[in-house]
Amino acid sequence: MRWPWQRRERREAVGGYTTLVERSIGAQAAGTTQQASATAGTEAAAGLLSRAFASATVEAPADIASALSPRCLALIGRDLVRVGESLHVIRYTGGMLRLIPCSTWYWEGDADPRGWTATVTAYGPSGSSTWRVPWDSVVYVAWGSPTARPYHGLSPQSWAADTARLNAAAERSLANEASGPVAQLLPVPQGPNDPDSDDDPLALLRTDIASADGRAMVVETTAAGWGEGKTAAPSADWKQQRLGPQPPEAMVRLAESAFNRVLAAAGVPPALFVANADGTAQREALRRWHQNVVLPMARCLEAELSDKFGVPVGLVFDSYALDMVGRAQVVSKLVQAGVDPVVAMGAVGLGDGDV
Repeated sequence: MRWPWQRRERREAVGGYTTLVERSIGAQAAGTTQQASATAGTEAAAGLLSRAFASATVEAPADIASALSPRCLALIGRDLVRVGESLHVIRYTGGMLRLIPCSTWYWEGDADPRGWTATVTAYGPSGSSTWRVPWDSVVYVAWGSPTARPYHGLSPQSWAADTARLNAAAERSLANEASGPVAQLLPVPQGPNDPDSDDDPLALLRTDIASADGRAMVVETTAAGWGEGKTAAPSADWKQQRLGPQPPEAMVRLAESAFNRVLAAAGVPPALFVANADGTAQREALRRWHQNVVLPMARCLEAELSDKFGVPVGLVFDSYALDMVGRAQVVSKLVQAGVDPVVAMGAVGLGDGDV
């Protein structure tokens, strides 16, 4: 007989490396992105960009504006953060222009994107469709692409893989801690050895405790033990002890820090998700995020849409609440300095009826 720790796992060598090691490395690499995508930081950044894109007003011919529905734009925004790229096939079905989202695709071609061809697959509830389409027949936008692979987009958590792994590990540790057993422990004297015995002096006590429902109860002391004197008695009478999650404070702080780092990698100021942040800080964080993330990514999408459809396509966002307080302060200071109010408002882009 061999004990479990005495058994040796059979290793199969392939090209000088063991399949055990390869499987371990492969499993770890494959699970990194999936685990990171399941964290609150990734979803917070993806949801924020998705909702921002959904709120955009499309300035384009009617058929293009109809195809670029809020749902379509929201999906593009979410894919940019979660996947790092988004691809839609341009198709005319039933006399209508449609943008069909694709889940998988691969490119073929040389260094000139105009000559690229993509084999794309779109999925439905009970089937899928695969097409081979040229570059001009797809709308493709990426969060960021490496120079060596301009046809492949990488998500923020792929660019900051160590941070994403840290966040996933911290949240997984807290989740494992929280999923542990939870109970209230109440020490009582030992009952009779025979579990089927009717002579159990604790039976009534157990019934009373189970039905206490918050009421006060008078119970016997445990100081006398159970037929053995004080030496067998519990150290304290009816002292309740809790068994449940108790994550270390250091792990909680690590998870919070990793959450903020994931947001920062996606260009989201962490102040947007601080519950006790004041209004000024929230507005400034929103302005920075809009200027540094929403508008640049929207410009990339506008350029792609305009190129593929052959007409100017614009995405307009309502920025009234983003920096109106700052603009008002500038106007107030200019007017106090003797500048005409109309000129002062024009200086901050509020002229010609923009208010």
